[in-house]
Amino acid sequence: MKKSRLFSIACCFSLCVLAVQILILRRLLQKEKKETKSDLALVFISKVLNLSFKHNVPLFLIDPKVFRRIQNGSEDELKNCHFLCPSQKILHLATIGPLSTQIQKIAFVEAVEAEGFQLRQFTGSDPVLLQHSLNSPIPLHFIISDELTTIHISVFYERPAKFWWCGGYFPNDKELHDLYELGIRNEDFQMISKTAAFDKVEVHSAAIHKVKIFVPVQQEIFLNYPQNTDFIECNYTQARYFHERYGRDESDEAEIFRSKAFKLLSKAKTLLDNLKIPFWLSSGTCLGFFRECGFISHSKDVDIGIWIKDYKPEIISAFSTHDLPLTHSFGKVEDSFELSFRDNDLKLDIFFFYEEETYVWNGGTQARTGKKFKYVFPKFQLCWTEFLELKVRVPCQTEEYIKANYGPKWFEPIKIWDWKNSPSNVLENGQWPLDEWPEVIQLLPLPDQN
Repeated sequence: MKKSRLFSIACCFSLCVLAVQILILRRLLQKEKKETKSDLALVFISKVLNLSFKHNVPLFLIDPKVFRRIQNGSEDELKNCHFLCPSQKILHLATIGPLSTQIQKIAFVEAVEAEGFQLRQFTGSDPVLLQHSLNSPIPLHFIISDELTTIHISVFYERPAKFWWCGGYFPNDKELHDLYELGIRNEDFQMISKTAAFDKVEVHSAAIHKVKIFVPVQQEIFLNYPQNTDFIECNYTQARYFHERYGRDESDEAEIFRSKAFKLLSKAKTLLDNLKIPFWLSSGTCLGFFRECGFISHSKDVDIGIWIKDYKPEIISAFSTHDLPLTHSFGKVEDSFELSFRDNDLKLDIFFFYEEETYVWNGGTQARTGKKFKYVFPKFQLCWTEFLELKVRVPCQTEEYIKANYGPKWFEPIKIWDWKNSPSNVLENGQWPLDEWPEVIQLLPLPDQN
């Protein structure tokens, strides 16, 4: 009986040891398989990068997943992942279009295909040339793939406002299916389909697992890509039609205003950028951008919007010390806040916007009566644009924003405008209590600007 029990125990122990050995062997085989895939991906990436160096098509890293891993990953993860972790099949790179000639790009494409890799090229129109009614196709994206890995290359172009622009390409159904088969998913697809704008950054040569590649010094620019990079182009066709229909004021007075307004907006942008306060073109300045791709010459001021959550009291001192004195302050931070600054004979209005559950609004105050007004807009996101060689933000849903403020006839020029009655979205919003007037209605004397 004892021998039978000992035999049973020995059998159970042997089976347990065997099960553990099988489990360890399976893990080792899985690890070896993952390492093999990782090694093959590294070989593929290395070959493509070497070809890019050989044919003078320099590529640099813009992949947000890689940058997040560098910033937050453990040493073991960084050691084992090389460029791509096993779960990642796509690597995002970029090149600066004008840094290589068309001949060099063609040679690079032919060399990649000669290696047996699949290559897809997506092209689009050059928006700078479209401003002058010229349509010239330019490369926007390259997709290079082998059996396991895909490299997506965005082609960046420098715009007159000194930032990098990358055109979006929306694939047709077949192209979409092919990209999906390559492992391209939502975040990757957005980096192909969305037109984007980036501040220019320095890039330097680096080596990742002995593979030479260029890497941006300011990696935070791409850390959350494609968020906060959406770009929309001014509609130059619409602007030309507007000027053909209504004419363009080219009087000396109008040209002087445009020049002064540009300088004022440029100065405000510099000061707010230094304070890290995002702003967007609002009211008449936004209408001028959307309708005419320029300033409305008879508006006589510059209008911008800022979320109230981004307000910093340093705005007033920063503007005042750069010859933009505060002329009036209406409302308070909690309600209907508005600031105006003066640049000689030109005014800069800053409207602060408040977010509600289903809409956003900014306030207005009549100095003489203390009456409050509320301007209601549908919710919107912010996009980058190029406005007269300045990289600034506008509401992505620009037409809806304009229609809310100016109504369905926004395209028709109107020279007489009453801020209390003319806007389509204005609502009366009560009246400031008399004892609050010294705080909420501040009209400041201008310093001597001579």
